[in-house]
Amino acid sequence: MQLVAVALFWTGIFMPALLNRNFRAWLAYVSLVSSILLLGYFNLTLFLLYLPPVLIPLTLLIYFGKTLLPNQEPLITDIGERARGPLSPAMRHYTRRLTQLWCVIFAIMTVEAIFLTFLGKKELWSLFTNVFNYIAVGILFTGEFWWRKHRFPEHNHPSFFDYLQIIAGSFTRK
Repeated sequence: MQLVAVALFWTGIFMPALLNRNFRAWLAYVSLVSSILLLGYFNLTLFLLYLPPVLIPLTLLIYFGKTLLPNQEPLITDIGERARGPLSPAMRHYTRRLTQLWCVIFAIMTVEAIFLTFLGKKELWSLFTNVFNYIAVGILFTGEFWWRKHRFPEHNHPSFFDYLQIIAGSFTRK
């Protein structure tokens, strides 16, 4: 039943592309579901538990990091400019550094999850990947908002909830 639940979850994720007969989506979907079934056949499904704490920050690292490549707009700079208009040179520098900081955080979270998995202490792994990492992200996210208001008092800052809406909206507009 666990394997069926996981396969149905991925079916839901891939459904729009599958219905559009997207070859790449079908290839990815069949590969993913086959991998899940193979893990089940060899009784290795427990290892699926260890994947999200590695794959989620790794995906975010890649997503943020590719915007730091030459001739790219850093992600946080791009979000700021689309939401507020052109940023000052100091704010552009700050948002580039902030994008770099998030890359460092996501890299640390990825390495930490891999290291703790191989360390073999499940309780410690769970504490870091399910509690400490989320607390750290929350502290950095809210702390950065308040620091930016302090660091750039002349900048027109949205409220915290407007800030959340700007961020959420930026991912739906891309």
